Amino acid sequence: MSMLSQFISGDVLRLNPWLLGLLSFAFVSSITPGPNNILLAASGARFGVKRTLWHALGIWAGMITLLLLAALGFGALNATAPSLALALQVLAAVALIVTAWSMLRADTRSASSEHTLEAKPWSFWQGLGFQYLNPKALMMAVTAAAMTPQTDMPWLTTASVLIIAFMIVSVPCTGAWMLAGSALRRTLNSPRRKRAFNIVMALLLVATIPLSFGSSALTS
Repeated sequence: MSMLSQFISGDVLRLNPWLLGLLSFAFVSSITPGPNNILLAASGARFGVKRTLWHALGIWAGMITLLLLAALGFGALNATAPSLALALQVLAAVALIVTAWSMLRADTRSASSEHTLEAKPWSFWQGLGFQYLNPKALMMAVTAAAMTPQTDMPWLTTASVLIIAFMIVSVPCTGAWMLAGSALRRTLNSPRRKRAFNIVMALLLVATIPLSFGSSALTS
């Protein structure tokens, strides 16, 4: 408690510029379109908030682990293991293409159809695991960790502030995409509209693939 009190009373004041920059970065990167947001919007529109929530929780848990690993210094993957970094980028592109294809093939009949009832949203573990192939999530975690200033605080304290501050902003931003998708459910009241929505979401998802080959995606 004494260390925490000292941190709150002194170090947070010194880190205010960093925190403001981190919060701004977290907002811009979390609210803009990316694989996670597109997938959550599509799932929210198809399954609703309740059935999509485990997917969202997996995303948030995955981001926390990525931030922790980035704070530990695993962000310099390109420099230390370029072949592994390239393999992850290729896997990310393949995963996004497969997911987009599944959107295009998704059943667009009424919710009462047998096929639609058998469809399932992503699970917690699928959402979590996808973060390690998600180029935007990797870039967000590495960039956030790179913004962290050098201080005399314990590493765990600094990492905790980084994760908490980032997720306080990121969670409602990504959650807003899920809610926005769910709000469209009443609008998508015909197979034709559902089909059009799926096509748009699939194209947006494929459009994020160039991110996986961006030079900053896996660098520190």
